[in-house]
Amino acid sequence: MWSGNGQLGKRTDKRIVLAIIAAIAVIAALIAAIMYLEKQEGSGQAPAADPGGGITEGESAQIDPAVFDRIEDDLPDKSAVTARPDAWYGLYESSGGIEHETGLEGAIAVCPDVYAWIEVPGCGIDYPIAYCEDAVEPFYYTHDIHGDPSDNGMIITDSMNEDDFSDPLTLVYGHNAEDGTMFAGLAGFRDSDFFEENQYINIYLHDAELKYRIYACFIGPADNMLVAYDFTDPAQFNAFFDPMEDIRDLSANFRQTEKPSVGDHVIGLVTHCDDEDKRLFVYAVLDEVRY
Repeated sequence: MWSGNGQLGKRTDKRIVLAIIAAIAVIAALIAAIMYLEKQEGSGQAPAADPGGGITEGESAQIDPAVFDRIEDDLPDKSAVTARPDAWYGLYESSGGIEHETGLEGAIAVCPDVYAWIEVPGCGIDYPIAYCEDAVEPFYYTHDIHGDPSDNGMIITDSMNEDDFSDPLTLVYGHNAEDGTMFAGLAGFRDSDFFEENQYINIYLHDAELKYRIYACFIGPADNMLVAYDFTDPAQFNAFFDPMEDIRDLSANFRQTEKPSVGDHVIGLVTHCDDEDKRLFVYAVLDEVRY
């Protein structure tokens, strides 16, 4: 799915790896040569005279220090090797530095269960994300960042997912708050013009920005699909997403070019709607990584 300089590449930089291997091979060969020459000197034997102008009897081996300087110059920039995050998203090429200042560090200082930040441009959504171990009664869905009871709660993910967005599908929950906060702004994606103009969701982790392009917005059954489907199984992944555009919702919007395929990282934003048996869903596919 990824193409162009602005989209995600699904391979590591092989040139860096090959350069490191080549440099190690050169250094190993030089060390072996030095050890051989030292052994010859220690045994009182010297290599035979080289008619081509090499080492002659009685001469000691000398290696021009400039050789090592050239090897060091040929090694890849250390920062280019170490700058990649250790997490799964470090396998992807970065499109540049993180673009948006968040309050993530401050939020983590207040609440250690905060681990990420979500921004949905155009919706007024710009909040920390807390991780809840209890998926049945998630604490921060009914409590604020200070741990106090709150009708609006926080934006959360739960133990049905990892806390690093590495799963094929990560669900993010937020209240459709009456005061317009939390995930109330997601209703805007029901409008086709708004859906067309506002295409991205940004997730910020402590060392990276994950940029997702929105695929769909619709109202559907409140069933938890993470219970019904194993999204690590390609067949079940496709069984869930392939018929999605057949949903019976006259206000549903889809961006067909962004339909999820096996191997993608997808997020689903979930909030309440007027029908208690249904939920408003916004799905988006990872499009770009910055770190």
